[in-house]
Amino acid sequence: MAEGARLGSLDRRSFLLGAGAAAGWLVARGLGATGPFAREAELAPGAALRALGASLTPRQRELIVLPADHPSRQIVNTLSVLERPHLGTLLSPSQRALAERLYLSMLSPRGRADFAGTVAIEGRLDGAVLVVYGEPEREDAQAVIMGGHLMLRSGGEGPGGAAFGGGIAYGHQIGNGRWRVPGNSFAYHGDAANRLYASLSAEERARAVLPAPPHELVLQVQDAGGSFAGARVASLSEAGREEAARLLGTVLSCYPEEEQARALSCIEANGGLGALHVAFFGSHGFYEDMQPWSAQGPAERARRGDPYWQVWRLEGPGSIVHFQGHPHVHAYVQVVRDPARARVGEALASAAGTVEGEAMRALLEGAMRAATGEPLAFHPPEIPGRFCPGEVTTGSAWALDPYRNPLVVAEIEGRAMAGPLRERLAAAGAAPAPEGRYRVATTRYCAGRRDWFGEPESVLASELLLRDALVAHLRAGGLAAVRG
Repeated sequence: MAEGARLGSLDRRSFLLGAGAAAGWLVARGLGATGPFAREAELAPGAALRALGASLTPRQRELIVLPADHPSRQIVNTLSVLERPHLGTLLSPSQRALAERLYLSMLSPRGRADFAGTVAIEGRLDGAVLVVYGEPEREDAQAVIMGGHLMLRSGGEGPGGAAFGGGIAYGHQIGNGRWRVPGNSFAYHGDAANRLYASLSAEERARAVLPAPPHELVLQVQDAGGSFAGARVASLSEAGREEAARLLGTVLSCYPEEEQARALSCIEANGGLGALHVAFFGSHGFYEDMQPWSAQGPAERARRGDPYWQVWRLEGPGSIVHFQGHPHVHAYVQVVRDPARARVGEALASAAGTVEGEAMRALLEGAMRAATGEPLAFHPPEIPGRFCPGEVTTGSAWALDPYRNPLVVAEIEGRAMAGPLRERLAAAGAAPAPEGRYRVATTRYCAGRRDWFGEPESVLASELLLRDALVAHLRAGGLAAVRG
């Protein structure tokens, strides 16, 4: 108990040190918000949201305002997850000013400086999309601004007592495919993670380094009974724990102080920083010549020294920070107080255990078969999400299809199939003959991937999205077929 109390004190001290130093760094250099809305951004974001809501025309309200439990609220992505007119075409100049106030209020001074690089590349806020979950006049309404490499929220706690109002995402398309993503606004987040690695002992490193990362959109938080990969922070040396706290503080320093405090409170409610696990991934640890650590033998690794880890993950009960620093930065933060309540939408089923990987792939292919009536279906092994134990909702299902993938039926000869499709069908007991012709349900995106699917003779399009097929399949009891 004494050790746990000491660790909690260490976490808080180091976290505040990291966040406070970042804020002081900006003040000392005169950085932070600039432009005509910088001072106004210090006002409570709720006031800006209510003013914007009062200004909306009926058509704008129809396009912007969604129910508080709309399933899209569950999706976390660095692309717009909704098809809506961009702010530059939908809003008037005065409304656009309110939207900018909202945006600035979602970030700390350091965050405004860092995100400036992102919004400059992505067409500034004019190229983003705004959605409000719940009535904007209500205090519990939530505003979400999303676009390329950007997803920010404002409006207080989200489902499950989530910090930031729910999952957020950030990125920057600079430094593509280069060592340490030079020039990227968020390269310093990767530097902080590599300082943590440098502080680890050989034994700690052996536990922290894993072969390959999960899909970057596996962001569904687990409770204390979940499975967490990597080295537990509580098991690290004092130096490692200090650097882990600094890493978390570095990531959270982009957001307002009250949200940093809310996130830290959620983490402490789920066991503190010590309950998080840190993982680095051998497939994405690179040397200066961009040769991966995983491709080197022990002697060559010893000769080269430490790589630079460009993909890493912090995960524990109620919390995930996933940093994908190759080919450029896509990163995600999901912190909630109560993981069991962090799901929105209609309840469709209940999962007795975690559904992920091949079990989730089988579920998605089952949904495709049920929706199209075809006996054969194909989904690639990369699965953007999982179901955690407990209630499975429409929001849970939508998070498995953040890209709005339409279903198709592709006709293809056996000889024209790519290896992954041929192997998948064979594993399902339908080994294709070279001269045979087959109809396979899949997504439009997969059908266009020659390396996954092959060269179909024809592709029959549909308007049905994978997410809708999955919702229908879950309602019909499809989850039972993949349990156990």
